[in-house]
Amino acid sequence: MSSPFPHLLEEFVVVNAPMDRVERVMTEQALMERWMSPAVQFTPLDGWRFDTGAPWRLRLTGVGPLLEAGYVVAERRPGLVLWAFDGFWEGFDAWHWLPWQGRADQTLIQNRVEYRLKVPGLDLIWPLTIAPLMQLDAKAQMQRLKDVCERG
Repeated sequence: MSSPFPHLLEEFVVVNAPMDRVERVMTEQALMERWMSPAVQFTPLDGWRFDTGAPWRLRLTGVGPLLEAGYVVAERRPGLVLWAFDGFWEGFDAWHWLPWQGRADQTLIQNRVEYRLKVPGLDLIWPLTIAPLMQLDAKAQMQRLKDVCERG
């Protein structure tokens, strides 16, 4: 069965930090702002919350309101924040973290974004322009996330 979302971006990183530390880094504002991509403005619309239904707005910096989307927390539990989004693109952005190989002092973090573009013509230029930049930015973001988890 094929996915209704033709685009996929997925990154993994193993950090030398326990689950509770990663949980804080993934949700506390001061820590999250240290690893989040500078290529996006990710703004809470009703306070810095991660409960199901919490609304957020994402805007790609430098391109104005054309490339923005509404995000909502679709599911939240320890080790998971699942966002649903709709705007210039629609889909899901899942952040998972779980103990790595049964070790309490290491955590595997996965970010998986499945999406479909909704702006006419964007599918034509996306693979050669924005998609490769997103991949590079995602790798850099995961390295920053690792650094914040491990070094505080």
